[in-house]
Amino acid sequence: MNKYIWITIIVIIFILTLAWKQAPNEPPVERLPEQIADDILQDSPVIEEGEPVISESGNIKVTRPQPDNKVESPMLVKGEAKVFEGTFQMRLKDSDGSIIVEKFGTAKAEEVGEFGSFGELLLFDEVSTETGALELFSISAFDGSEQDLVSIPIKFN
Repeated sequence: MNKYIWITIIVIIFILTLAWKQAPNEPPVERLPEQIADDILQDSPVIEEGEPVISESGNIKVTRPQPDNKVESPMLVKGEAKVFEGTFQMRLKDSDGSIIVEKFGTAKAEEVGEFGSFGELLLFDEVSTETGALELFSISAFDGSEQDLVSIPIKFN
């Protein structure tokens, strides 16, 4: 019986040694979302940021994409917002008014009641129309209605 214990210990040491030698050659198991977004954006066409498109209330400002920019998936949406709890909604529509994708975003403000910057990726499938609109808005905490609407006309690649 003592012989089997020593054989088991030797086999375990052998396996651990092989695993230790192989570990540096393994690719990382998980990547941070920022690293994945960087890889995706390297393949995306360069879209310039410009003057912000501002909601009527002035609480949401979008610098990317600009009106009538050609976009494709993944689409980076950047800007600033001063909204309840820092959350807002994004909605991409085609020219027929059909919703392609919806997502909520988060603005990171230092203090409550201040503007916070945001950068969100919108992923979507191929679109059958040539034009559409990106809408950003907040939801009223009082009655659940849409407020602070920004609508940006876009073109699909």
